[in-house]
Formats: sequence, C-alpha cells, structure tokens
Amino acid sequence: LVQVDGSSYRQPGARLLVDTEGRVLAGAISGGCLEGDVAARAAEVCATGRGVRLMYDLRADLEAIWGFGAACDGIAHLLLEPLPDPSWLADVDAIRSRRQNGAVLTVLDGHGGGSSCAVLDGDAATGTWRPIGNQVHGIAAPELRESARAAQRTAHPLLHDLCDDAAALFIEPLVAPIALHVIGAGRGAEAFVHIARAMEWEVTVIDHRPAVLAELHLPIEVTTHVATDVVTHVVTHVVRADQTDAFQTLLASLPQDGRTAIALLSHIFDVDLAWLTALLPLPVAYIGVLGSRTRASQLLDAVDTALGARGTALTERMRHRLHAPIGLDLGGESPASIALSAIAEIEAVIHGRPAGFLRERQSPIHARTPTPRVFEHDGPVSSKCDAGLADRPA
Repeated sequence: LVQVDGSSYRQPGARLLVDTEGRVLAGAISGGCLEGDVAARAAEVCATGRGVRLMYDLRADLEAIWGFGAACDGIAHLLLEPLPDPSWLADVDAIRSRRQNGAVLTVLDGHGGGSSCAVLDGDAATGTWRPIGNQVHGIAAPELRESARAAQRTAHPLLHDLCDDAAALFIEPLVAPIALHVIGAGRGAEAFVHIARAMEWEVTVIDHRPAVLAELHLPIEVTTHVATDVVTHVVTHVVRADQTDAFQTLLASLPQDGRTAIALLSHIFDVDLAWLTALLPLPVAYIGVLGSRTRASQLLDAVDTALGARGTALTERMRHRLHAPIGLDLGGESPASIALSAIAEIEAVIHGRPAGFLRERQSPIHARTPTPRVFEHDGPVSSKCDAGLADRPA
C-alpha cells in the first residue's frame, strides 16, 4: 500500500504476501475487502515479471462492483510486484532485528508499474544503500537522503517525487519492533507476555527468583532460558538477575532506545528502587511501575536520593518518562486487565498519542497528520518535513 486518499483501514507501508495460486500467505493491506482481488492478480504479475499499480476507489458502491460493501470512504493505491528473489527480505529482517535505522526504497515508474529497488542499512545521513537485484533507480538522487531522514524521524513512509521518467520513490522506514522488558515474574507477568506477543513485540522477563521464573506459563512458541546472561535470537527472554548483579551490565545487553518500554512488576520496594535508579537515566520511551500513587511518590523520593549520591539529578524528563501507577484508566482490576491497560498505555506513548476516545479526536485518526512527538535527541528543525511536524496541532 503506497498511498491513501481519504479514509482507509490500513495505511501506507502495509504489505501483503501472496502466491501464484491466489493464496494469501501473510500480511494485510485492508480490512479484508481487497486481499482476495489483489491475490487473484498475482499469477499474471509473476508471469510478466513486471509490477503493476492498482487503485481501489473504496468510495464507490463496492457491493455492486466486487461484492465488498466496505464503504471505507477512501482511495487505496497499491503496487503489486513479483518477488523472484526474496533474499533482500533477510537484509530487512536483520536491520530491524539489530534495531538500526534503515529503509526500503521502491520506485513507482511513470507507466503504472514499479518495484522495490534498494534497502538502506543505517541512518539516512551515513547508511549504505544496497540495490535489490540490478535495480539502482533513484539511489543517486541528491535529495533522497533528506527525504529518507524525514521518514526515519517520523517513522512514517513518504512519497518522494522525481524529475525524470519515474513518478515517485516510496520510502518506507524500517521501524524496530517494540521491546518490552518485564521486571518481576510474579502475578500478572504472564498476561503482559501474552498480550505483548500478540502485538509482535520483543519481550524480556527478568527476575532474581529462579523458582518464580520456572513457573511461568508462556506462549508455546517461546523459548525460555533461566540464566544470568541474556540469550539472544529468541522471541522472549527469561533472565535471572540477582539483586547483587551489576544492573548496568545486564541493561547494556538489552534494547534501550525510543521503542523500548519497561514494566516494573516486582512490587518489592527495594528491588523496584534499585532498578528504577538504573533505568530512569536511560533513553527508553516508557517506564511503568506497578503500585499506588503514594508508593510511586515514595519511590521517586528514594530514587532522587540515590541518584543524588551518584552526582546525578532527577530531571523533569525522567519524571515524564515514568508512568506510576502503570497503565490507562480502563477500570479493570484483574492481572489481565492491568496488563491490557499498561500495554495500551505503552502503545499510546510510543506513537505519541493521548490515548483518548477516537470519536472525540478532532484531527484525522491515521498517520497523515500525526500527533507531534518529542524526540529527545533532536537537533534544530532543518527541513520542511520536520518543520511541518513541529507546527502541526495535536
């Protein structure tokens, strides 16, 4: 899905994988109304070896046209391209797994076709463009890096117009999956893992009690490890961390970036204090602590004292990063309800949204006019794309 005009269930960057027999193998590009028709065209595209762009006007009477009856009130522009050599997808997966900046570049030609042509490995300013197959179109465009930088900064795909025979370049940033570190494997931790895995997040469970870790009932596809070191290349990690361990050594082996969230669930004051003292200075997006507002205030006072003893101040940015009590006000009290409210809060924080009712949102729902985010390491606004983001109202 490369462009949307009006309303659409999915947004640009949504992908679908189908085979020549018209079977949907993975992904989605709509709420279910377009997949069948798109898949039916796969054999022809593979036979010709050329990509083709499709436009679905969802504002029309789709019940009469295709029997969809979607009434989505928008226009979806798609590129359907053959995939004779899928090896470049492994590069994409590796870049996302390393949690490095990257992007996929797709050329949309002036003849109604197009194809994926390059993968950017790294930041737009310093990364390397790797051509896909023999494709090199558009990689040398001098303004490409600035557009790729804007896509990476906003985490939203964009169309970049060219002046030659190509209609545009579609730049899709490679956004790392959200990493959730659950500290404390007691009551409720399993619900956090199950819900987060349903969201396809990377999950690490950390505790200093081997017996509690051993009793966890995790998703069947999860490989568990009880050790003092983090085991990589698994969907969910289970890590034993003694209170006497060097927290910084353990944390250095885990993701700690703008798409990292941490949930402190131990409900043991001294354990939470030690972890929170180590965690608050990190550049993560979210830290949530289980417990009451009074307990949270006591924890912050103790953390302030501990950081002060190390010569570090408890800043307003650290306070803003902390969510205690954890979660949105959904009203539920069960461990599963608490996990749901916390993960919903994390999702809102990561996407820079206020987590209110969509029916009360005044601006468009989707990413075409996103709610502004605060980038902790941003420098001065230096491009029209960045300035546009900064000026948009919430």
